[in-house]
Amino acid sequence: MIKLFNGNKGIKDLIKIYYLIVLLITLTVLASLIFSNNIYGKKSHLVQNNKQKHLFINEQDLSNYYYSAKILDSKFNTKEFEIEDIKKTNKIPNITVTKLPKEFRDIKSIKHRKELFIKITLPIIIMENNRLISTNREIQNLKNNFGKISRVNAMWLDDLMNDYSSNTIDELLQKVDAIPVSLALAQAVIESGWGTSRFAYEGNALFGQYIWSSGKDGIIPNDRDSNAKFRIKSFDNLSDSVASYMKNLNTNFHYSEFRLTRYVMRANDLTLNGLTLADYLYNYSIEEDYTLKIKNIILSNDFEDFEKLEMMPSSNATTDII
Repeated sequence: MIKLFNGNKGIKDLIKIYYLIVLLITLTVLASLIFSNNIYGKKSHLVQNNKQKHLFINEQDLSNYYYSAKILDSKFNTKEFEIEDIKKTNKIPNITVTKLPKEFRDIKSIKHRKELFIKITLPIIIMENNRLISTNREIQNLKNNFGKISRVNAMWLDDLMNDYSSNTIDELLQKVDAIPVSLALAQAVIESGWGTSRFAYEGNALFGQYIWSSGKDGIIPNDRDSNAKFRIKSFDNLSDSVASYMKNLNTNFHYSEFRLTRYVMRANDLTLNGLTLADYLYNYSIEEDYTLKIKNIILSNDFEDFEKLEMMPSSNATTDII
């Protein structure tokens, strides 16, 4: 009996040890599962967060950054779009940038930022000038053949005269003409701070045009007096800004001397010169030395070298890339 008891006790002790071992193993496994689940859960959460962050940046921020940067690199940093090469060939690629890239102001190199601004703005100026010159030639052609003018052409001419507030064809010819490239580029530099101004970013406004009409879109300057009513005219794209600027110089009574001098230069087969015509834009700004500022920008940046630029055929370029 004693042996049996001792045997039973031994078995019971063995069972107890067994259960303790099983319990210990179970607790260890459970602890391991809980611990590993926490780790994996955190890891999975981090991966998910990183993935979401990655997608968010790509879709919201970097998509615009990489897209525009890629355009600038692939389109602007080619030999045919190098500033010096443009000056040598008098040719510029037919590339239209609709808006300034978001990261433009963040470019640390002032030299690089200025070059990009020139590359963005020049084609738009050339394109609008080409349109004005083409229209001017059509007006001249209709004037020379006025006796054979068609009804459609007569209506087109009448609409244009109303649009430019002209009483005669000669007056219209004086108004519908190009703006010197150096002059337009210099004013864009001054009025937009080389493309870094708030107005350029929020409203594609390169030339700081004032508007007072309540029915027009515009941006209120931060430093505007409380009793002032003017705003800075905004645009859907940079091309509209350039077109509006040229229309302003070609119609506003403040620039009648500018237009007359330009007309005389044309009549004498002289190339339009920004330095000469800048003298007649003293009403563009309240700054007393404004015309001198324009000339300094033209001279210090050799903008006169751009006066005779021609646009490359559109078949060799991409338009509206940004």
